[in-house]
Parts: sequence; structure tokens; C-alpha cells
Amino acid sequence: MSKSKVSHREKLARDIYKMTFETDNCRFTGPGQYALIKTCGEFRPYQMCDYDCDRFTIVFKADNKFGRELASLEYGDELETQTGLGKGFDVEAIPDDTMLVADSMGVSEMLELSRALLMKGKRFKMVLGYPTKDSMYMVDSFRNICNELEVLTLDGSNGREGMASDAVRNAAYICASGSPAMLKSLSGKTVDGQFSLSGMMQISGEENGDFDVGMSEGMVRCSKEGPVFDKNLIDWNTLSLERWNRSTY
Repeated sequence: MSKSKVSHREKLARDIYKMTFETDNCRFTGPGQYALIKTCGEFRPYQMCDYDCDRFTIVFKADNKFGRELASLEYGDELETQTGLGKGFDVEAIPDDTMLVADSMGVSEMLELSRALLMKGKRFKMVLGYPTKDSMYMVDSFRNICNELEVLTLDGSNGREGMASDAVRNAAYICASGSPAMLKSLSGKTVDGQFSLSGMMQISGEENGDFDVGMSEGMVRCSKEGPVFDKNLIDWNTLSLERWNRSTY
């Protein structure tokens, strides 16, 4: 646990904010990990968007008391944070021509993964999904990183209509992050891959956003064994979608 200081705040879209913190204890080691940030007297999980040795960035929605308090912070304000938490993406295991898929609940953590794959010289296609054109954010951040980029909106206001998963028929390998509905849809469209459940951590009502995940070997805690899991190990029957009453940003 350490103190982190706000060094940048930016509004990206309606209720969507980007915030960078300076810290003396930045423990991130790779894409897909998360931070716990204390607001309203409680620690809540946030996807890491990017990081270096003394700073990290998150993107979040200010649609509850935790997000609204976070969005109200000014330059120089300090919060208690824990960084470098959880099991992220195994970049070495990701092959060439992988598909990266995210809806608006998982877009932010795909940026660091995209950069890591680019540094490894790996080719990949990115598919992003949003509710509407007005809710789109960070799209330009991916344009010069991805070999191919496709953007969908649920209402078709940016061209193609549908969830991000609708752009995928079948793929050999997928790395995905976002809403449970999208992830479950993708699970039947690929032979192999890595799926992040960090979006479900963000909307979980449990302490620190934690919850149990059914795996082939039994139940595990998302915060300890994830939030990124081998796609083929997740037991979707234990993750009832009715529990997650907010499917997308």
C-alpha cells in the first residue's frame, strides 16, 4: 500500500475519465493487472491502462459514488493505492495474428497489451465495441498500434452495428476484455485465448470487487488467480449473467 498523487485528469467521453497517478511504489509488471484505489473509505479495483516505473494510468466511469469521488480529484491530490495486482496476460503465449477484442468495459487495458505485442513484433487485429458513437473513447490511441482496427456500436451510429463479438466469426486465438455477455459470446468462437474478467470486478458488489470464478479444477478467487484466465478453463455455468446487471459502459 502506498500514496499516489494525481498528475493528470482528462474527460474522454460522457462520464468516462482518464487519470494518471505518480507513485513511489509502482509494482505493475505487465498488461492485464489492476490497481486498488481507496475512495469513499473503500478500496475498489481499476484496470491499468499503461504504466512505467513511477506512474500508472487508469480509465474509469464516474457512474457511482466511487467513480464520482475519483473524478472530482484535482492535480496533486493523494490517495491510497495498491498496484501490480492480479495475474495479467501472458504475452509470450500469444501467437501472431491474434484477435484482440474489447467492449467499452475492457478497452483501457487493451492499450498496454497492444503495446506489449507491438514490442514483440507480433501481428494482431483489434475489435472495439461501444454503445454509441458519442460514447467512444481511446480509439485514436490504437490506430497506429494495430495492424487492423474495427469499431462497432450497439446502435450502429458509427457504421457497423452490434457487439464487438459480432465482428468475430471464428479465430484461432483471442485475447478479450469486457462485459460478461461479450466474453461468453466470444468463448464459442475461438479455439484458444486469454480472457480478462476485470470488467466484472469493476461492477461486482463484493469487497475489493472480488468474486468466485468456476474453473475446470474448481472455484477460485478472481483477484488471486486472475483477472486474466485461460479461456478454456472458465466454467461459464458458474458465472450467471443475470448477476451482472450492467453489461456494458
